[in-house]
Amino acid sequence: MKIKYLLLILIPFFIILLNLNLLIFNHNLYINEVNENLINYFNNKEELNFNYTEVEVIHLNDVKFLINLSRIIVYALGILILLILIIDRDISGILIISGIITIGIIILLFLIDFNFLFTKFHEILFMNDYWLLSNNTLLIQTYPMEFFISFFKRLILNIIITSLILIGVGIYVHTQHRPGAS
Repeated sequence: MKIKYLLLILIPFFIILLNLNLLIFNHNLYINEVNENLINYFNNKEELNFNYTEVEVIHLNDVKFLINLSRIIVYALGILILLILIIDRDISGILIISGIITIGIIILLFLIDFNFLFTKFHEILFMNDYWLLSNNTLLIQTYPMEFFISFFKRLILNIIITSLILIGVGIYVHTQHRPGAS
């Protein structure tokens, strides 16, 4: 029974990080060669090719580390969740409740001022102030605040869609395992 409570925490976290990773590497969001270079840099396929300041490079190294860490966490959570679901096949309720919890978390995040979330996100995840860049830097010119607002909205939409699919699968599994279900 305690394993099910663990899943109620792990699955929403997994859904959020999975969608974040999928969106970060979605080439359709990025339209110029600076962006392509950054995606390839984050994927360990090439080095930074543009004239970033030393502070920008430090920040991009920090971002790359966090992206790689989140990718490892997504894989580990995915494997752990699958193993738990293999052991305990009564998953319909877990899927439904996890989807609802995830949507609840997203609604709460959406209700909070984006600038506040953006600042707190950086203060929590970065151990330095290198994310506080000047407006004339290449990084800020390439990724203005509007980019992050749009990214956040798309992330929220993707997470809600994933959660609704999870709820739908949970309902389907529940109806298939009822006595007399065909």
